[in-house]
Amino acid sequence: MVGTSVSQSASSVQAPEKQKLRDRLSKFLESRYAIPMAALIGFLENTIILFAMEPLFLPAMASRGRGAWKIAAALLFGNVVAGVSVYFLALWAAGPLIEPLFAVFDATESFHEMATELQNNCFVPLFMVGVTPIPFQLGAAAAGAAACNFLVFMVAITTSRAIRYFAEAFIIMAMGKRGEKFIQKHQLEIFILGIAIFIGMIAYYFLF
Repeated sequence: MVGTSVSQSASSVQAPEKQKLRDRLSKFLESRYAIPMAALIGFLENTIILFAMEPLFLPAMASRGRGAWKIAAALLFGNVVAGVSVYFLALWAAGPLIEPLFAVFDATESFHEMATELQNNCFVPLFMVGVTPIPFQLGAAAAGAAACNFLVFMVAITTSRAIRYFAEAFIIMAMGKRGEKFIQKHQLEIFILGIAIFIGMIAYYFLF
């Protein structure tokens, strides 16, 4: 009986704290800062983050409901800015900067293969990288190293990433109130999962 009462008391203390975290997260996702944060996530996803960021931005889309497209637009903006940055960085300094970075992740061979492929056809390979789980940093850097036509590069990354982000926003909008409420109810757990995945990826790349 004593053990049960202690357990119930601990649960009753934890519940309000967890609810406070949920409330703060919901308040932030509905604030004016959510759009700039989405743009930052889009930028990071195309620079230093090597895995999909859906666990972080899907709750933001759900909190916006019919306005989920605004989060998608911010993600696209940040992603394109990052892609352009990586493109010119590789165009001007592929050898001293880009190749050592890919060497850290054992992706030098993939980088060279992609650059060779883009010398023959810039649009299709870039577009396919943009709509698949392949890290887009690889495509953007290879495009710069291969000196792809910048206009073709911009069209490829903008259309491919727009398809991805706006398709996800459309799904959120089409789910209706029931789907939105489900994601909003579990948005704290989804965010925690996203952070755990991020930490796990760092551990995997640097420990194995």
